[in-house]
Amino acid sequence: MKKKTSETVIIEGRYYTIAAANGRVLEVANYNPDSGAAIQLWDYAGAQWQQWQFILVGPDTYRICNRFTGKAIDLCLCGTVDGTWLHQWEPNTGKSQQWKLETTDDGFVRFRSVVADKYLDLYQAFSGNGARAQIWSDNDGTNQRWTLKDVTDKQSIRPSEAQMEKKLKAQVEEAAKETQKAAKKERKASTAKKTSKKTSEKTKKTAKTTASEKTAKKAAEEK
Repeated sequence: MKKKTSETVIIEGRYYTIAAANGRVLEVANYNPDSGAAIQLWDYAGAQWQQWQFILVGPDTYRICNRFTGKAIDLCLCGTVDGTWLHQWEPNTGKSQQWKLETTDDGFVRFRSVVADKYLDLYQAFSGNGARAQIWSDNDGTNQRWTLKDVTDKQSIRPSEAQMEKKLKAQVEEAAKETQKAAKKERKASTAKKTSKKTSEKTKKTAKTTASEKTAKKAAEEK
């Protein structure tokens, strides 16, 4: 089934790259299969995590799913304000995963979030490798203009088993580091609390002693 949006023809079941003006494409960062993985810009390497399928959900409205992970481009925490990050999430019927495709007079495509009424955009208009995808109000800038290219029949790269094992190991190590950081922070907070309590008790004791001494001195003077 073909769906035409002005000059752009989307064929369901096909896979496309979504390229910025400089040729870099949107991808799932670090070919991460987990929900919550960032959507970013990177040099095209023919990889499946850089390829997207458009699933029609309404007139000129699509859910955009990654070829490698199967997850959809989604608004982080269903945010609707300027600067809301884009990440991937399990496909669902929510409007935070629905995008209107619009074409410009000079042949580019723009993606407008159905729920936020804002456009797929690059953070601070940065277009280098690692640039984070976000939504932003319409500014007619080049960072809101994209080119689609059908790459279904091209040879595509998948991560090797060794790469996936390495990534999993890195994720486990990162999780362990975060746990250690949290534990260290908790210990530090606990130590600070104990120190504060001891200081407070010492201050109260000193104040009490001083008050007693003053009382005794006053009583002596009165005699």
